[in-house]
Amino acid sequence: MRRLLVLLSMALISLIVPPPASADNNFVLISETSHRGLDGVFLNDELATALKPEERLGNLVYTSPKSGRSWIIDIALVDEVIAMSNGYEVAKPLDKTKKNPKRETLPGAGNSVAKAWLAALKTSVRRDLISVLPYGSPSATWLKDAAPNELKFYQSQSLSRGTEFFGRSVASVDTYPGQPKANIPRDVQVSYTMTRKRIFALANVLPQETLLSYRLGIAGLTNPELNRIESLDLAATYSPQFAAFENKLRLIVGKYRVTSEREKIPVTLVNDFDVALKIKLVVTPLNGKVIATPLPDLTLAPNSKLQVAIPIRVMTSGSTILLTQIKSEKGILLKEPVQLPLTLSVISPITTWFTTGSAIILLLAGVVQSVRRIKRKRVQL
Repeated sequence: MRRLLVLLSMALISLIVPPPASADNNFVLISETSHRGLDGVFLNDELATALKPEERLGNLVYTSPKSGRSWIIDIALVDEVIAMSNGYEVAKPLDKTKKNPKRETLPGAGNSVAKAWLAALKTSVRRDLISVLPYGSPSATWLKDAAPNELKFYQSQSLSRGTEFFGRSVASVDTYPGQPKANIPRDVQVSYTMTRKRIFALANVLPQETLLSYRLGIAGLTNPELNRIESLDLAATYSPQFAAFENKLRLIVGKYRVTSEREKIPVTLVNDFDVALKIKLVVTPLNGKVIATPLPDLTLAPNSKLQVAIPIRVMTSGSTILLTQIKSEKGILLKEPVQLPLTLSVISPITTWFTTGSAIILLLAGVVQSVRRIKRKRVQL
Protein backbone atom coordinates (compact mmCIF):
# COMPACT_ATOMS: atom_id res chain seq x y z
CA MET A 1 0.00 0.00 0.00
CA ARG A 2 2.82 2.40 0.93
CA ARG A 3 4.62 1.60 -2.34
CA LEU A 4 1.43 2.35 -4.28
CA LEU A 5 1.08 5.74 -2.58
CA VAL A 6 4.69 6.63 -3.42
CA LEU A 7 4.18 5.74 -7.07
CA LEU A 8 0.97 7.79 -7.25
CA SER A 9 2.72 10.77 -5.63
CA MET A 10 5.60 10.62 -8.13
CA ALA A 11 3.16 10.44 -11.03
CA LEU A 12 1.24 13.45 -9.73
CA ILE A 13 4.45 15.49 -9.31
CA SER A 14 5.52 14.66 -12.86
CA LEU A 15 2.21 16.01 -14.15
CA ILE A 16 2.42 19.22 -12.12
CA VAL A 17 6.13 20.06 -12.64
CA PRO A 18 7.03 20.60 -16.33
CA PRO A 19 10.16 18.86 -17.67
CA PRO A 20 13.25 21.01 -18.25
CA ALA A 21 13.61 22.56 -21.66
CA SER A 22 15.55 20.40 -24.14
CA ALA A 23 18.96 21.84 -24.98
CA ASP A 24 18.61 20.32 -28.44
CA ASN A 25 15.76 22.68 -29.28
CA ASN A 26 16.67 25.73 -27.28
CA PHE A 27 20.19 26.85 -28.14
CA VAL A 28 21.66 29.23 -30.68
CA LEU A 29 24.78 27.94 -32.42
CA ILE A 30 27.32 30.54 -33.50
CA SER A 31 29.98 28.60 -35.38
CA GLU A 32 31.57 28.62 -38.82
CA THR A 33 34.41 26.90 -40.61
CA SER A 34 37.48 29.09 -40.95
CA HIS A 35 37.60 31.85 -43.58
CA ARG A 36 41.09 32.99 -42.64
CA GLY A 37 44.57 31.72 -43.46
CA LEU A 38 47.29 31.13 -40.89
CA ASP A 39 48.93 34.37 -42.03
CA GLY A 40 45.83 36.40 -41.12
CA VAL A 41 44.71 37.04 -44.71
CA PHE A 42 41.10 36.02 -45.40
CA LEU A 43 40.63 33.34 -48.04
CA ASN A 44 37.46 35.01 -49.34
CA ASP A 45 34.92 37.64 -48.27
CA GLU A 46 32.00 35.25 -47.77
CA LEU A 47 31.92 35.90 -44.03
CA ALA A 48 31.09 39.57 -44.65
CA THR A 49 27.95 38.46 -46.47
CA ALA A 50 26.98 35.89 -43.82
CA LEU A 51 27.09 38.57 -41.08
CA LYS A 52 24.42 40.78 -42.67
CA PRO A 53 21.10 40.91 -40.77
CA GLU A 54 19.19 39.00 -43.44
CA GLU A 55 21.85 36.30 -43.86
CA ARG A 56 22.65 33.15 -41.91
CA LEU A 57 24.89 34.42 -39.07
CA GLY A 58 23.26 37.82 -38.99
CA ASN A 59 19.80 36.33 -38.61
CA LEU A 60 20.92 34.42 -35.50
CA VAL A 61 21.88 37.54 -33.55
CA TYR A 62 19.41 40.07 -34.97
CA THR A 63 16.17 38.07 -34.95
CA SER A 64 16.62 35.21 -32.44
CA PRO A 65 14.05 34.83 -29.63
CA LYS A 66 14.83 37.22 -26.79
CA SER A 67 14.45 34.86 -23.81
CA GLY A 68 14.62 31.26 -22.66
CA ARG A 69 17.63 30.21 -24.69
CA SER A 70 21.31 29.41 -24.41
CA TRP A 71 24.22 30.07 -26.74
CA ILE A 72 26.95 27.76 -28.01
CA ILE A 73 29.70 29.84 -29.59
CA ASP A 74 33.02 29.19 -31.32
CA ILE A 75 35.31 32.01 -30.21
CA ALA A 76 37.46 31.45 -33.31
CA LEU A 77 34.57 32.88 -35.35
CA VAL A 78 34.32 35.86 -32.99
CA ASP A 79 38.07 36.45 -33.40
CA GLU A 80 37.71 36.42 -37.19
CA VAL A 81 34.93 38.99 -37.01
CA ILE A 82 37.00 41.14 -34.65
CA ALA A 83 39.85 41.00 -37.19
CA MET A 84 37.41 42.10 -39.89
CA SER A 85 36.21 45.01 -37.78
CA ASN A 86 39.79 46.27 -37.50
CA GLY A 87 40.38 46.22 -41.25
CA TYR A 88 41.48 43.14 -43.16
CA GLU A 89 42.85 41.81 -46.44
CA VAL A 90 41.25 39.25 -48.74
CA ALA A 91 43.31 37.03 -51.04
CA LYS A 92 42.65 37.42 -54.76
CA PRO A 93 42.09 34.15 -56.65
CA LEU A 94 45.37 32.83 -58.03
CA ASP A 95 45.90 32.88 -61.78
CA LYS A 96 46.52 29.17 -62.33
CA THR A 97 47.55 29.78 -65.95
CA LYS A 98 50.80 31.34 -64.68
CA LYS A 99 53.76 29.43 -63.31
CA ASN A 100 54.27 30.20 -59.61
CA PRO A 101 51.65 33.00 -59.56
CA LYS A 102 52.24 35.74 -57.01
CA ARG A 103 49.64 36.03 -54.27
CA GLU A 104 47.81 39.36 -54.22
CA THR A 105 45.30 40.80 -51.74
CA LEU A 106 42.47 43.30 -51.72
CA PRO A 107 40.96 45.30 -48.83
CA GLY A 108 37.99 43.51 -47.28
CA ALA A 109 34.53 45.08 -47.56
CA GLY A 110 32.99 43.85 -44.30
CA ASN A 111 34.43 46.26 -41.74
CA SER A 112 31.18 48.01 -40.78
CA VAL A 113 29.11 44.82 -41.04
CA ALA A 114 31.51 43.10 -38.63
CA LYS A 115 31.32 45.92 -36.08
CA ALA A 116 27.52 45.90 -36.15
CA TRP A 117 27.36 42.11 -35.80
CA LEU A 118 29.68 42.09 -32.78
CA ALA A 119 27.57 44.75 -31.06
CA ALA A 120 24.37 42.82 -31.84
CA LEU A 121 25.87 39.60 -30.48
CA LYS A 122 26.77 41.22 -27.16
CA THR A 123 23.27 42.69 -26.92
CA SER A 124 21.54 39.44 -27.83
CA VAL A 125 23.28 37.20 -25.31
CA ARG A 126 22.43 39.55 -22.41
CA ARG A 127 22.17 37.28 -19.38
CA ASP A 128 21.65 34.05 -21.31
CA LEU A 129 23.85 31.05 -20.64
CA ILE A 130 26.92 31.13 -22.91
CA SER A 131 28.92 27.99 -23.65
CA VAL A 132 32.05 28.08 -25.77
CA LEU A 133 33.34 25.32 -28.02
CA PRO A 134 37.03 24.41 -28.17
CA TYR A 135 38.77 27.02 -30.32
CA GLY A 136 38.06 26.42 -34.01
CA SER A 137 35.29 23.93 -33.23
CA PRO A 138 37.57 20.93 -33.84
CA SER A 139 36.59 17.30 -33.52
CA ALA A 140 36.88 16.67 -29.78
CA THR A 141 36.47 12.93 -30.36
CA TRP A 142 39.48 12.75 -32.69
CA LEU A 143 41.62 15.10 -30.60
CA LYS A 144 41.04 13.12 -27.41
CA ASP A 145 43.01 10.31 -29.05
CA ALA A 146 45.38 12.24 -31.33
CA ALA A 147 46.27 15.30 -29.24
CA PRO A 148 44.48 15.45 -25.86
CA ASN A 149 46.68 18.25 -24.54
CA GLU A 150 45.89 20.39 -27.57
CA LEU A 151 42.17 19.88 -26.98
CA LYS A 152 42.65 21.19 -23.43
CA PHE A 153 44.60 24.13 -24.85
CA TYR A 154 41.81 24.97 -27.32
CA GLN A 155 39.29 24.78 -24.47
CA SER A 156 41.30 27.07 -22.20
CA GLN A 157 41.84 29.61 -24.98
CA SER A 158 38.11 29.72 -25.73
CA LEU A 159 37.25 30.18 -22.06
CA SER A 160 39.70 33.03 -21.51
CA ARG A 161 38.86 34.80 -24.77
CA GLY A 162 35.13 34.29 -24.31
CA THR A 163 35.25 35.70 -20.79
CA GLU A 164 37.18 38.71 -22.02
CA PHE A 165 34.88 39.41 -24.97
CA PHE A 166 31.55 39.04 -23.15
CA GLY A 167 32.78 40.53 -19.89
CA ARG A 168 31.45 37.66 -17.79
CA SER A 169 32.03 33.99 -17.14
CA VAL A 170 31.21 31.42 -19.80
CA ALA A 171 30.88 27.63 -19.71
CA SER A 172 32.84 25.13 -21.80
CA VAL A 173 31.44 22.34 -24.00
CA ASP A 174 33.26 19.92 -26.29
CA THR A 175 30.53 19.69 -28.90
CA TYR A 176 26.93 20.66 -29.63
CA PRO A 177 23.79 18.61 -30.27
CA GLY A 178 23.64 17.51 -33.87
CA GLN A 179 27.32 18.11 -34.65
CA PRO A 180 28.34 15.84 -37.55
CA LYS A 181 30.68 12.94 -36.96
CA ALA A 182 34.20 13.87 -38.01
CA ASN A 183 35.53 12.17 -41.12
CA ILE A 184 38.98 13.73 -41.36
CA PRO A 185 40.96 12.66 -44.45
CA ARG A 186 44.19 10.83 -43.68
CA ASP A 187 46.26 13.49 -45.46
CA VAL A 188 44.71 16.19 -43.27
CA GLN A 189 45.39 14.20 -40.11
CA VAL A 190 49.05 13.90 -41.12
CA SER A 191 49.21 17.61 -42.01
CA TYR A 192 47.75 18.61 -38.64
CA THR A 193 50.07 16.31 -36.69
CA MET A 194 53.24 17.32 -38.54
CA THR A 195 52.47 21.05 -38.30
CA ARG A 196 51.75 20.74 -34.59
CA LYS A 197 55.10 18.99 -34.02
CA ARG A 198 56.95 21.69 -35.97
CA ILE A 199 55.23 24.38 -33.90
CA PHE A 200 56.31 22.63 -30.70
CA ALA A 201 59.90 22.45 -32.00
CA LEU A 202 59.97 26.19 -32.73
CA ALA A 203 58.55 26.84 -29.27
CA ASN A 204 62.04 26.03 -27.96
CA VAL A 205 63.37 29.30 -29.42
CA LEU A 206 60.31 31.47 -30.11
CA PRO A 207 57.92 33.09 -27.59
CA GLN A 208 54.42 31.64 -27.38
CA GLU A 209 52.77 34.81 -28.68
CA THR A 210 54.69 34.47 -31.96
CA LEU A 211 53.36 30.94 -32.46
CA LEU A 212 49.87 31.37 -30.99
CA SER A 213 47.93 32.21 -34.16
CA TYR A 214 49.45 29.18 -35.93
CA ARG A 215 48.84 26.83 -33.02
CA LEU A 216 45.22 27.93 -32.77
CA GLY A 217 44.67 28.18 -36.52
CA ILE A 218 45.35 24.54 -37.33
CA ALA A 219 42.54 23.47 -34.97
CA GLY A 220 40.10 24.35 -37.76
CA LEU A 221 41.53 21.56 -39.93
CA THR A 222 39.61 19.01 -37.85
CA ASN A 223 36.26 20.86 -37.83
CA PRO A 224 33.57 18.19 -38.50
CA GLU A 225 31.54 20.69 -40.54
CA LEU A 226 34.15 20.53 -43.32
CA ASN A 227 33.51 18.05 -46.09
CA ARG A 228 36.38 16.06 -47.56
CA ILE A 229 37.20 18.52 -50.37
CA GLU A 230 36.99 21.56 -48.07
CA SER A 231 39.21 19.87 -45.51
CA LEU A 232 41.87 18.97 -48.10
CA ASP A 233 41.72 22.46 -49.62
CA LEU A 234 42.20 24.10 -46.22
CA ALA A 235 45.16 21.84 -45.44
CA ALA A 236 46.67 22.67 -48.85
CA THR A 237 46.29 26.37 -48.02
CA TYR A 238 47.71 26.15 -44.51
CA SER A 239 50.74 24.02 -45.37
CA PRO A 240 52.67 26.56 -47.51
CA GLN A 241 51.65 29.39 -45.18
CA PHE A 242 53.23 27.66 -42.21
CA ALA A 243 56.25 26.71 -44.32
CA ALA A 244 56.75 30.40 -45.17
CA PHE A 245 56.52 31.28 -41.48
CA GLU A 246 58.95 28.51 -40.53
CA ASN A 247 61.35 29.61 -43.28
CA LYS A 248 61.98 32.89 -41.47
CA LEU A 249 64.75 30.87 -39.83
CA ARG A 250 66.87 29.29 -42.54
CA LEU A 251 70.36 28.26 -43.62
CA ILE A 252 71.81 29.28 -46.98
CA VAL A 253 74.57 27.06 -48.38
CA GLY A 254 76.42 26.77 -51.67
CA LYS A 255 78.55 24.20 -53.50
CA TYR A 256 82.27 24.31 -52.83
CA ARG A 257 85.50 22.81 -54.20
CA VAL A 258 88.10 22.39 -51.48
CA THR A 259 91.75 22.53 -52.56
CA SER A 260 93.59 22.69 -49.24
CA GLU A 261 93.89 20.33 -46.31
CA ARG A 262 92.31 22.74 -43.83
CA GLU A 263 89.49 24.97 -44.92
CA LYS A 264 86.60 27.05 -43.55
CA ILE A 265 83.32 26.61 -45.41
CA PRO A 266 81.06 29.71 -45.29
CA VAL A 267 77.31 29.37 -44.71
CA THR A 268 74.71 32.02 -43.89
CA LEU A 269 72.09 31.83 -41.14
CA VAL A 270 69.02 34.05 -41.62
CA ASN A 271 66.66 35.15 -38.85
CA ASP A 272 63.65 37.08 -40.16
CA PHE A 273 61.81 36.86 -36.83
CA ASP A 274 61.46 39.94 -34.64
CA VAL A 275 63.18 38.24 -31.70
CA ALA A 276 66.73 37.02 -31.07
CA LEU A 277 67.25 33.27 -31.42
CA LYS A 278 69.75 31.14 -29.53
CA ILE A 279 70.67 28.10 -31.59
CA LYS A 280 73.25 25.44 -32.38
CA LEU A 281 74.54 24.65 -35.87
CA VAL A 282 75.43 20.96 -35.90
CA VAL A 283 77.56 19.75 -38.82
CA THR A 284 77.96 16.04 -39.60
CA PRO A 285 80.03 14.69 -42.54
CA LEU A 286 78.28 11.78 -44.26
CA ASN A 287 81.55 9.93 -44.88
CA GLY A 288 85.08 9.85 -43.50
CA LYS A 289 86.69 12.04 -46.15
CA VAL A 290 86.49 15.15 -43.97
CA ILE A 291 86.39 16.00 -40.28
CA ALA A 292 84.25 18.96 -39.16
CA THR A 293 85.14 20.94 -36.04
CA PRO A 294 82.14 21.51 -33.70
CA LEU A 295 80.83 25.08 -33.63
CA PRO A 296 80.01 27.12 -30.50
CA ASP A 297 76.42 28.11 -29.70
CA LEU A 298 75.16 31.02 -31.76
CA THR A 299 72.84 33.97 -31.14
CA LEU A 300 70.99 35.41 -34.13
CA ALA A 301 69.88 39.02 -33.72
CA PRO A 302 66.31 39.92 -34.78
CA ASN A 303 65.89 40.39 -38.55
CA SER A 304 69.52 39.63 -39.28
CA LYS A 305 71.96 37.48 -41.24
CA LEU A 306 75.02 35.82 -39.76
CA GLN A 307 77.83 34.25 -41.79
CA VAL A 308 79.40 31.25 -40.12
CA ALA A 309 82.64 29.52 -41.13
CA ILE A 310 82.65 25.74 -40.67
CA PRO A 311 86.23 24.50 -40.05
CA ILE A 312 87.00 21.22 -41.81
CA ARG A 313 90.04 19.03 -42.34
CA VAL A 314 90.29 16.98 -45.52
CA MET A 315 91.44 13.37 -45.09
CA THR A 316 91.27 12.27 -48.72
CA SER A 317 90.12 13.53 -52.11
CA GLY A 318 86.71 12.82 -53.61
CA SER A 319 83.30 14.17 -52.71
CA THR A 320 81.29 14.36 -49.53
CA ILE A 321 78.21 15.99 -48.02
CA LEU A 322 78.02 17.95 -44.79
CA LEU A 323 74.66 17.47 -43.10
CA THR A 324 73.86 20.79 -41.38
CA GLN A 325 71.16 20.97 -38.71
CA ILE A 326 69.75 23.98 -36.87
CA LYS A 327 68.94 22.97 -33.31
CA SER A 328 67.90 24.63 -30.08
CA GLU A 329 70.32 24.99 -27.18
CA LYS A 330 68.80 21.78 -25.78
CA GLY A 331 69.44 19.92 -29.03
CA ILE A 332 65.88 19.97 -30.44
CA LEU A 333 65.87 19.95 -34.25
CA LEU A 334 64.22 23.17 -35.45
CA LYS A 335 64.36 22.71 -39.22
CA GLU A 336 64.78 19.98 -41.77
CA PRO A 337 68.53 19.29 -42.26
CA VAL A 338 70.29 21.00 -45.16
CA GLN A 339 72.89 19.17 -47.25
CA LEU A 340 76.11 20.98 -48.15
CA PRO A 341 77.99 19.19 -50.98
CA LEU A 342 81.78 19.41 -51.18
CA THR A 343 84.23 18.42 -53.91
CA LEU A 344 87.63 17.59 -52.43
CA SER A 345 90.67 18.13 -54.67
CA VAL A 346 93.37 17.79 -52.05
CA ILE A 347 96.31 15.46 -51.51
CA SER A 348 95.71 14.60 -47.91
CA PRO A 349 98.47 14.12 -45.30
CA ILE A 350 97.81 10.41 -45.23
CA THR A 351 98.30 10.17 -48.97
CA THR A 352 101.42 12.35 -48.72
CA TRP A 353 102.85 10.22 -45.94
CA PHE A 354 102.08 7.05 -47.85
CA THR A 355 103.68 8.39 -51.04
CA THR A 356 106.73 9.72 -49.19
CA GLY A 357 107.10 6.50 -47.28
CA SER A 358 106.91 4.46 -50.47
CA ALA A 359 109.57 6.66 -52.09
CA ILE A 360 111.89 6.25 -49.10
CA ILE A 361 111.40 2.49 -49.15
CA LEU A 362 112.18 2.37 -52.86
CA LEU A 363 115.26 4.54 -52.31
CA LEU A 364 116.50 2.31 -49.51
CA ALA A 365 115.85 -0.75 -51.62
CA GLY A 366 117.92 0.78 -54.40
CA VAL A 367 120.77 1.55 -51.98
CA VAL A 368 120.69 -2.01 -50.64
CA GLN A 369 120.82 -3.41 -54.16
CA SER A 370 123.79 -1.18 -54.98
CA VAL A 371 125.65 -2.24 -51.84
CA ARG A 372 125.05 -5.90 -52.68
CA ARG A 373 126.39 -5.46 -56.21
CA ILE A 374 129.55 -3.76 -54.88
CA LYS A 375 130.11 -6.59 -52.38
CA ARG A 376 129.68 -9.23 -55.11
CA LYS A 377 132.25 -7.52 -57.33
CA ARG A 378 134.76 -7.39 -54.45
CA VAL A 379 134.26 -11.07 -53.72
CA GLN A 380 134.81 -11.93 -57.38
CA LEU A 381 138.07 -9.97 -57.38
